[in-house]
Amino acid sequence: MTPNNTIMKKEIGTFFLLIMLVYGAYAQQKKTVCGEAKYVVPETQSLVEAKRTAIQQARLQALAEEFGTVVMQTNTTAMHTMNGETNSTFNSFSENDVRGVWDEDTKEPEIKILTDNDMMVIHAKVCGKAHEIKSNQVELLIEPLSYGYHHKQQQPSRPGEVTTQFCHNDFFGVHFKSPVNGYLALFIRDDNNDIVYVQLPYENSNGSARAVKSNQDYTFLNDQDPEFPNRPAVILTTDRKIENNTLIVVFSKQTFDLPLSDNGKYFPEMDLTKFQKWLHNLRKHDETVQVQEIVLTIHQ
Repeated sequence: MTPNNTIMKKEIGTFFLLIMLVYGAYAQQKKTVCGEAKYVVPETQSLVEAKRTAIQQARLQALAEEFGTVVMQTNTTAMHTMNGETNSTFNSFSENDVRGVWDEDTKEPEIKILTDNDMMVIHAKVCGKAHEIKSNQVELLIEPLSYGYHHKQQQPSRPGEVTTQFCHNDFFGVHFKSPVNGYLALFIRDDNNDIVYVQLPYENSNGSARAVKSNQDYTFLNDQDPEFPNRPAVILTTDRKIENNTLIVVFSKQTFDLPLSDNGKYFPEMDLTKFQKWLHNLRKHDETVQVQEIVLTIHQ
């Protein structure tokens, strides 16, 4: 019995050692990072949207300083003078430029609002956990399309134009292409009420991300989608003079499901907090997940 017990103890010890090594390697991937940004608020942007933008840019600044950027580039920097002191705003990094992913805040972002006669500036400071993007990220082609005013017809009547500027009641679509096989989900966040609406997969897809093939052009959200030729096109609307919505693109080399309710059905819409929690968990378990956000401006 003694020799067998010794072997068993060695196997158990080796097993736990492997667990600790794997856990330790995962833990080392996450780092605590902090960053700050100064954001000059445009006249057309609400205070809520401006605060969110400043926080996001502070996070991107922290990621860029810790993990670097994908390519070295010259970013536009705005200069402004306040109370006799000249300051520059943040570098205009995007989520596609930095080599890191923001996992979670470790404390509430700090916001200061500064004003003078000519402008409003928001100063944001953030701290959180982040991890480096591995080399398995791929370059995706994502183009928002406008097909013009719908004039009560069911589908667009002209080819799509690549743009982020839309008019009330414009048809909307997304041109997508990936160099590798993968899975895709599209969302639109209403920046006025922080509700996230699922656009792809469609209602009858049971919440599983849409499979896409490598090097194939796709046009989603209208009748140009070959798998759903009779689907009504998406129309962007607004009851304001101007508003911003955000197109959120989630892509992975591995299949994934959208958030599910207690009865096993996926949510066609969800609040931003629930969406961010789902996205955080998805990124935590799948390093191939890529997220891109594109701001869509809708005019009356």
